[in-house]
Amino acid sequence: MKIRALALTFAAVLLSGAAFANAPACPADLEKTACVYYKEGYATGESDAKAGLSNTYQRHEDAYDSRYESAFARGYKDGFKAGEK
Repeated sequence: MKIRALALTFAAVLLSGAAFANAPACPADLEKTACVYYKEGYATGESDAKAGLSNTYQRHEDAYDSRYESAFARGYKDGFKAGEK
């Protein structure tokens, strides 16, 4: 899981936000790795809402490290709300 967290952080730096273009700035209380999971959750939630899926971040449990589940879930919730508009 540590490798996945590092890979996600590295990928986010390389992409310079391109993959998360619609994601807002991370909440101030999140550290760098949690921010990556927040943005991934946001993009996933927004995509699910636009696809007409239910608001259930748990279906993507393979997309986040359990240590950052709350950051992913928070981003997912915010992204889902944005995708419903």
